[in-house]
Amino acid sequence: MGKTEKLIYNITKGLYILFGLSGVFFIVWVWIIGDKAMEDDPVLAGNIMDPWITITIGGLIFTSLLALVGPVINMVSNPKNAIKMLIAIGGLVIIGFVCYSFATNTFNIVELETLETTAEVSRSVGAALIFTYIIGGLAVISIVFSGVAGLFK
Repeated sequence: MGKTEKLIYNITKGLYILFGLSGVFFIVWVWIIGDKAMEDDPVLAGNIMDPWITITIGGLIFTSLLALVGPVINMVSNPKNAIKMLIAIGGLVIIGFVCYSFATNTFNIVELETLETTAEVSRSVGAALIFTYIIGGLAVISIVFSGVAGLFK
């Protein structure tokens, strides 16, 4: 591991520890003060919950950036794996289009109004469900295949 990689590793590790400790701090703070005190005093509840929510949002932004930047760095440093990853992403996009083409709206107009949604949203939800079933099935198949292949090695 190079100096830059080690520095990035140490910084991210430190930030993970900082986020974890801040979460523990606020949980302990709520335990000490108690739920009843927070219900009775909205200002106190805001003083506790506002920083907690801010730290949570910061953690979400930080981990989202890492989830986006990490693969890009990996693709640049290892172009052969980048091609494999792009093929995998292309396969997921194709599966997504197939799922969307099979999805339909099964609700009538009255049911859609009751649910306060549209036919397009209903179709998109159906496509997402089909996509989830296919990806979940492929994950189960790959786990079983890996287990069986491991028996013969």
